[in-house]
Amino acid sequence: MHVILPAVPLPRLIQDVVDFCYPGICAVCKDAADPRKVLCPVCLGRLAQLEAAAACWQCAMPLAEHGAPCPFCEGKGQRNYEHILRLGVFEGPLKDLIHSLKYQRRWTAGEFLADRLLNHRHVRDLVEGADVLAPVPLHVLRQWGRGYNQAAVIARHLAKACGKPLVRPLARTRNTQTQTHLASRQKRLENLKDAFRIRDARAVAGKRVLVIDDVMTTGATLQSVARTLRAAKPASLDALVLAVADPKGRGFAVL
Repeated sequence: MHVILPAVPLPRLIQDVVDFCYPGICAVCKDAADPRKVLCPVCLGRLAQLEAAAACWQCAMPLAEHGAPCPFCEGKGQRNYEHILRLGVFEGPLKDLIHSLKYQRRWTAGEFLADRLLNHRHVRDLVEGADVLAPVPLHVLRQWGRGYNQAAVIARHLAKACGKPLVRPLARTRNTQTQTHLASRQKRLENLKDAFRIRDARAVAGKRVLVIDDVMTTGATLQSVARTLRAAKPASLDALVLAVADPKGRGFAVL
């Protein structure tokens, strides 16, 4: 009796069976999707449009077109940071994926978005130019309730992909009110006053530090992190976020 081996390699055959039994569902619209991908083709196309939109390479805010002067930072960038880069503005489907990462324990969405970040040459250059990657920490109670720190999920995936050390130089000392409901920059700054402390200065001293977070709205969190890190005397600070959001909901209109 002759055994006929499958023409398709066994691992691929097993994957095809799994795909047939458990068809993929888009994480955003819930339509059918490739089970090995997070989004359906339509939502993936919308995400690609957000990624392709023009943005300031110094402050991450959206621009009217590539190369246009930035009306937000006027070419000065954000205080304390040399560069801040982002994947896109905080709109669907990027917004939906970030919410699923933060509130629905779908940490794979964070890894998917980290890979999307690295598809962009300027982002990869920023990561590869850093000495260490430092995620913005959560308070221990919030991290315990959520199960993980979403910024750390992103940072860990980036660090592994680029062979960079992941460090945790800061601790969150206060379980602050969530910034989501605070549109005013002043209120966000007050909410974050003394929210961080240095726990490992040697991890960043004299090094090019890339701070990782999920969403930047007013920039208050990044500034609070930067002020605390400055005490450890890093060589430079840059930041990378998944999305930038307009705190006033005006579609980033400049008045």
